Amino acid sequence: MQTIPGKGQSDQHTYAYITLENGLTAILVNDPNAERPAAALAIKVGSYQDPDEHLGLAHLLEHMLFLGTEKYPEADAYQAFIRQHGGTHNAYTSSQVTNYYFDVLPDAYPEALDRFAQFFITPTLDPQYIEREINAVDSEYRAKLDDEQRRSNQAFKTLLNPQHPGSRFTVGNKETLANIKADQLRAKLLELYHGYYTPDNMMLTLTANQPIEILATYARTYFGDIKPNTSQPKKTLPEQFKSTEQGNIQFFKTNTEKNVVKFSFQIPSQTHNHASQPARYLSYVLGDESRNSLFADLKQNHWAQALHAGINQDDGKNALFTVTIKLTDEGITQREKVLERLFITINNLKSAPISQQYLTETKTLSTLNYDFHDYLQPMKLSQILSSRALDAGAHDLLSSFHITQHADESDIKHLLKQLTQDNLTIQWLNPSQFPENWMAKTPSWEIEPLYNGHYANGTIAFQVKTLLKNSQLSSSFGLPEANPFMPENLEVLSQSQQADARPITSDPGFHFWHKQNSKYNKPTGMIFGYFGFLENPTTKDRLLLQLWAKLFNDAASESTYQPYMAGLGYQLYAHGNGLTLRTSGYNDKQDDFFYSLVEMLLDFRASSERLAIAKQDILKGLNNLESQPPYALARHYFSQVAIQGNAPTRELRELVTQITIEDINQFIQQHSQHFEFAGYMTGNFKEKAATHLSQRIMSVVKSCLYDHPYRHVELKSFEAQQHYLYQFNTRSADSVVLYSLIATDNNNATYLERCYIRILAQLLGAQFYNEFRTEKQYGYIVAVTNQTIEKTPALGFLIQSPNTSTKVLVEEIERFIDERKWGDKDISDTAFEQARQAVLAAYQKQPTNLKEQALEEWPHIVEPEQNFADRQHWIDALQSMKKEEFLAYMRVKVENNQAARLLITNQWDDTSGWKPITIN
Repeated sequence: MQTIPGKGQSDQHTYAYITLENGLTAILVNDPNAERPAAALAIKVGSYQDPDEHLGLAHLLEHMLFLGTEKYPEADAYQAFIRQHGGTHNAYTSSQVTNYYFDVLPDAYPEALDRFAQFFITPTLDPQYIEREINAVDSEYRAKLDDEQRRSNQAFKTLLNPQHPGSRFTVGNKETLANIKADQLRAKLLELYHGYYTPDNMMLTLTANQPIEILATYARTYFGDIKPNTSQPKKTLPEQFKSTEQGNIQFFKTNTEKNVVKFSFQIPSQTHNHASQPARYLSYVLGDESRNSLFADLKQNHWAQALHAGINQDDGKNALFTVTIKLTDEGITQREKVLERLFITINNLKSAPISQQYLTETKTLSTLNYDFHDYLQPMKLSQILSSRALDAGAHDLLSSFHITQHADESDIKHLLKQLTQDNLTIQWLNPSQFPENWMAKTPSWEIEPLYNGHYANGTIAFQVKTLLKNSQLSSSFGLPEANPFMPENLEVLSQSQQADARPITSDPGFHFWHKQNSKYNKPTGMIFGYFGFLENPTTKDRLLLQLWAKLFNDAASESTYQPYMAGLGYQLYAHGNGLTLRTSGYNDKQDDFFYSLVEMLLDFRASSERLAIAKQDILKGLNNLESQPPYALARHYFSQVAIQGNAPTRELRELVTQITIEDINQFIQQHSQHFEFAGYMTGNFKEKAATHLSQRIMSVVKSCLYDHPYRHVELKSFEAQQHYLYQFNTRSADSVVLYSLIATDNNNATYLERCYIRILAQLLGAQFYNEFRTEKQYGYIVAVTNQTIEKTPALGFLIQSPNTSTKVLVEEIERFIDERKWGDKDISDTAFEQARQAVLAAYQKQPTNLKEQALEEWPHIVEPEQNFADRQHWIDALQSMKKEEFLAYMRVKVENNQAARLLITNQWDDTSGWKPITIN
């Protein structure tokens, strides 16, 4: 066993690794705060290893491993065990990695590991489930047919070298997988499994609040029987793109209103440059948003709304360095100037000496982020470590997560040399407007068959050298200045005995709270500010409030970018009572940062140019709503329907177009001078600092203060035994059903009654998933969801299906509900107790970082009830719960039909017996 060096300054974990006799390397992590132990196993195999005649085979294999092993042959045995013991599980298949992971309650960890390990020892790959899982993979593919990113990515692949595996289809569907008999396909699955699912091609991670020695024993005991075959030799990958002198360009017709252009340059792979990360130098400058940056100039000219620069599609040989720009409508018309500014910035970066300032800032920020990173839940940590270790190795695993040495100037210059036209591929995404003068020939439109994407490929018509020669921009254009917000004082205060937040200022209309909290051993904090002013708001008021927040965030982005890069973030968001401002990050300079934002907010007024862009953006969002996945829309419309005061999309569209600059600035003027303020400062702050900030804020807001009546979320009244129906439109042909049972107790359910719904979801989840997803194959999206809002318990049954009608889905859900019986013998004592313990564990789980704890405390500071014991009330209710009382509640609400039923769907013909419900 060897210790893994290089952990972060505030990291309390212990890391080690062992190599088993079969060649499997196991990363062992002792996490003293782990409440649910976890495991992950990553394999160096993915869609790149699919045979040409069976694309999606690696993805199908991932699905099949969940459906039985020789030791545990039942198809639902693993999923049921994990869920019954308070855990979660999942897996993913990427281009070159497949990763399986789970977490579970501590007592079940050894048995869960045994069940999990059997995936990699003796999976049955039962032929009777192959056809079903092909249907599941096909449903997963069809669920994303309207996903804009999936569609444009598949079209982009037509530009790639056809000999490169990245140019192929990755997900799989019936056409690529059901083209031979199940037993023949099983042979292909076994070939892939035996060729790559070998110990030398795997990385295991075990994370738990247990000694490293115990975890090592678990690794040997449960994973030592994986057969030590040698994996298939790695094939040399060809170039992703075939180089052309002019560069490549693609026009892609989006189904949504989108103005995006991507400039991608092929560069050498960066997977093994963990220590110095030379590409970070490029993204640090080209992605900057502060004064004198490329984006700041584009935004000031009203040509761009967002810009991002970074690496993607790294295959181990080559990668893409991509600059993505979200253009405004005006930016489309001024695209030549956008193009000029991008390449002048790149040219200036190439021409300037390598900046020690940029190198120092990137290394410092990387180290700070690593030393004081937020706690990762064991399952997430296990997943990340197992995949990263495949490339970085076990010994260098931790140091691979941050820059440990300055990049060599020669490495940076080599990367900069790749940012040339002959190495460039442009993708322009828009529904109808395309820069045809950028393409050397008249666009020839084609249809990508998998996602029905319309695209035109060609070579670039313009000459970058000519752009540079004719430009009048300065040689310093686009090169940002030094960051003055780099934290200097990183001292962590000694732990305070202060258990709860307490008020340090309490005046009419003004309340400020503080809690010193250094228990997470980080020099960080959070500051909150609540501005309450909305009373009986109209739909227009709510829209104006959202515009206020949106426009302020837009205006503040340039001045807040450098603080953000230095670890000081902020959010301003609208809610039912007004606005909330919050900052987070290193406590050094944070009070000054928060105060400056308060001053900016109160002084802010909108400009007509930025209002026009914001209105365009909101309208595009409303118009694009129908392109969202149907299951996501069903969840969205559930809350829209259940909560009073929302407005339908058509009304919002009309209102947005009518709002004037006078409307928004009059609204801001009125409410920035009349509000209630509540503040909270928590983390690595002494009370003296909180008192000082409170006084500073009071000095600028005292003339604005009044006691604002707090407004809770208002829900609609639902009647028992009533059936309600809401239908929505979607561009997808899939049927989706969200069928919810809603309590009708006037939003006044007790903690115990709300706990019953969580227990019910826990009890039914695995049964519903196995029957509707695994056995009947109704769709890929199948779930039982807790739909509770405020104090109104609600339970939802969700299915999205590409092949089954809404009518059948509703009938099947109702049958499933009606077949459940709630007598003492219908639910075993063991099943009930497992469900109760799983839900109880979720509430007993303590915050793992300052942000989690602060966000839990903040609502109780703002709300008049100040119910700081909320978590404990849930725990008390669950601990006192009795099975017979739970069953009695279910007999009344479910068996005797004393709940309302709300159906949210996109396809429903027979509305008899259903009462239409509207958004209002």
